[in-house]
Amino acid sequence: MKLLTVTLILFVFSLCAARYRVSVKTGNEMHAGTDNSIYLMIKGTPDIWVTLGILDKRGRNDNLSALNDFDFDKEFPDWMVGSKVVCIMLVTGGNDAWLPEWISVSGDSGYAVFRNSANTWISTDKTEGVGELTLCN
Repeated sequence: MKLLTVTLILFVFSLCAARYRVSVKTGNEMHAGTDNSIYLMIKGTPDIWVTLGILDKRGRNDNLSALNDFDFDKEFPDWMVGSKVVCIMLVTGGNDAWLPEWISVSGDSGYAVFRNSANTWISTDKTEGVGELTLCN
């Protein structure tokens, strides 16, 4: 009976949907925008990475200094992120370099802004930038 109860509780927790709003500000330098797919992962207080999805859909070039908003409804338990988002990871899907200025994440786990203060470009072309960028508060 205990096993059934625990299984039921885990099943209910696994169905909890989390909603996140992500805002991205592209840098003000020439060619800072991209049309690559940019994947976003977040890490919360229990030190678990959760993939939110694609920020930038291939074929849409962000304007210079563009501000873009993305909404994500994901089904994962609240405990996977915990009380706040402490880090984000951006991974590019191509070699069209992108310069994010800042990324904000808001949702059930609060609000956080992650600044790219080192002005690190993201690109699969290693002469232009890094393939993945992790920013933490």
